Amino acid sequence: MNKNLSGLFRKLIPVICFFALFSSCKKTFDIEPEDALETKQMYRNVYDADAIVLGIYGKFMSLAKQYVLLNELRGDLLDVTANADAYLKELNTNNVSQGNIYADPRPFYEVIINCNDALKHFALMHDSHLLNDEQYYQRSTDIGILRSWLYLQLGIHFGSVPYVTEAVEDINDLNNTALFPKLSFDQLLDSLIQYTDQIPDKYLNQNTSSSSPTLIMAMDGYIVKDGVFKFFIHRKSLLGDINLWKGNYLKAATFYKAAMETATFLSTTSDYQIDLYDTYRISNDRTGKNTLLTNGTANPWANIFSNILYETETNRERMWTLPFDAAFAPSNPFVDLFSASRSYLVKPSALSIANWEKQERLDNGGLNDRRGINASYGGYTGQPEVLKYTRTYDATLPYKTTGVWILYRAATLHLRFAEAANRLGHNKLASVLINDGILTGYNGKTSEIAAPFDFDGTNGTTIKGNWYRSIGIRGRALNKNAVVDSARSFDMSVSPRVLVSQSNLTQDTEDLILNEAALETGFEGYRWPDLLRIALRREKESAGSGIRFMNERMAAKFANSTSGTPKAFTQVSDFYLPFKWN
Repeated sequence: MNKNLSGLFRKLIPVICFFALFSSCKKTFDIEPEDALETKQMYRNVYDADAIVLGIYGKFMSLAKQYVLLNELRGDLLDVTANADAYLKELNTNNVSQGNIYADPRPFYEVIINCNDALKHFALMHDSHLLNDEQYYQRSTDIGILRSWLYLQLGIHFGSVPYVTEAVEDINDLNNTALFPKLSFDQLLDSLIQYTDQIPDKYLNQNTSSSSPTLIMAMDGYIVKDGVFKFFIHRKSLLGDINLWKGNYLKAATFYKAAMETATFLSTTSDYQIDLYDTYRISNDRTGKNTLLTNGTANPWANIFSNILYETETNRERMWTLPFDAAFAPSNPFVDLFSASRSYLVKPSALSIANWEKQERLDNGGLNDRRGINASYGGYTGQPEVLKYTRTYDATLPYKTTGVWILYRAATLHLRFAEAANRLGHNKLASVLINDGILTGYNGKTSEIAAPFDFDGTNGTTIKGNWYRSIGIRGRALNKNAVVDSARSFDMSVSPRVLVSQSNLTQDTEDLILNEAALETGFEGYRWPDLLRIALRREKESAGSGIRFMNERMAAKFANSTSGTPKAFTQVSDFYLPFKWN
């Protein structure tokens, strides 16, 4: 890890420890021991505010293990090993008892109360002119959006939860429904949208070195362009996600499209800057130098999960990334979780492996998606590992557990945009983005479609559109297009269907998107949310259809697994975990 990154974590240790030790029982920063910092000592200037922001992210990183397990083990792509404890087995089958240590909302709320206290004191600093407008809004926007991410996760897994935005004296009060009544998931989404809608548009763009130089440090492994920092939550993608969950598809697509075109306004000519122009576009620079395009001899796509320091091709893909350093807290939880040479608690499901194995290659017509074996997963027969979290780990050097936690990337962004576009009737555009891209799929422009669904893939001799190098998600993997027509059903459908009328097109295309998400982003923390979002959507459209959808997906996971019997969902409330404060 580079010196700048290591230096940052040395500076973070006292702040992280402060949050870890004093995040409950008393007001977060009003600590009585003599060696603790008083509130007035924590909020003196912009540098103190920065320490608080970075400390909150340090505390946030302690959620990594719980986040991945909740979002993947509850879904259909991850399974337990023989080493798993009873709590993991419960999570795997969704038969979760009260007291399950992985189904505890409290760790999320511990970070939330840190956010609430910081937001309160940032406002006081702003009122006292200790932070100017730019300094205040950049920091409060970041922490407010991070808090919104935390609440979205709570809603996804627990359904009805208390929504608290003020500082509290005692974290345990949040478990008292008389003091803090719960909101339904739908009401929670309304509250999150109401909050984020109040953020000035100016501050929805990522923080930059020019707008906030004290917070953006010279950490070259996490720069997009002009000092944009990958350490911090990606703002517009989160706002897109919240609106996607709510069904505000046009608003969601607008946020996603803005993120997809992060580099549109670059006016540069050097090779390095041209590379940056492809940021978040799922493109191929067609030089062979900087690409994630798989081929018969190399698979640079796998580098997304192994390159910790700055690399052009992976930097164009990553949107929000947090590093784990073996020398500093919090420790990397993924090595023990996934490595067969360590605790090895969870593994790829047989279904997930079968999904990759039956994909048809575009370059040689053979089967087996190169995003699967030796990329997303690997290991010995009978002990398959999730390589996305262990690519940098060497079992002969057991104490070197440096790694990376990727929370959002360009492929996720494109899949979510496609989901929103499809729900607004732009089925072809959705298919093109997840298949072979704008240039091939449209042979140029989609300008006849109104914004944000307009893409210019013109590839003329002198005139080239912004999307002329778009190759799509399956195109980047060199897989044949996944299509639905009268002669072919979707790859990987749990219940294969043939399109018999236009009325099925939206749901069938949605299945296509969901299936591609399994191949591209499996194990990364999106699977249960993707399944749940579609199940809830379909349940609203037709009573019983969402429940049937979820049961089919879970049945497919356990068809070739001996790790238990999946919970039979009979009503929407069955999708959620018990809200039990451990």
